Amino acid sequence: MSGDVPQVALYEPEIPGNAGGVARLCGATGAPLHLIGRLGFSFQHPKAKRAAMDYWHQVDLRRHINYADFRSKSAGRTVWMLSTRGERSYWDAPFSPGDVLLFGPESRGLPEDLVAADPEHTLRIPMRAGARSLNLSTAVAVVLYESLRQLARAAPERPFVDTGKAGF
Repeated sequence: MSGDVPQVALYEPEIPGNAGGVARLCGATGAPLHLIGRLGFSFQHPKAKRAAMDYWHQVDLRRHINYADFRSKSAGRTVWMLSTRGERSYWDAPFSPGDVLLFGPESRGLPEDLVAADPEHTLRIPMRAGARSLNLSTAVAVVLYESLRQLARAAPERPFVDTGKAGF
């Protein structure tokens, strides 16, 4: 199933609690998690471990030395970049099975050259005027669940996430 579910990619994540929260989200949804480039933490950091709880072993974790390595291993997949500089709302993105949702580091976002190279696949999360950004793990959850919602609506006979009684 991991070929069909949306994938999450974090480019140079900096904050261990955010990475742990995203890992927990990926473990709960079955979304593979790509970690790209230099990390600002260790997987053994107490905040990364606490935020992920016991989900690390459930995560399809894929490590990439740099962005070029990530892109070569994601060939054939649509990579949606999330940035405050995006012109298009994630609400308007036509997500497909296996798409990758790429998020930048907490302090600076995705590099300008990546965003400028593919504005068609650069999305933003609408916010009220004056708001700078959302917490990384919150942003990932918002967009990942929207992509899952779209995919479930397009193929109701094939749920991407178990809709049983477990949940918040």
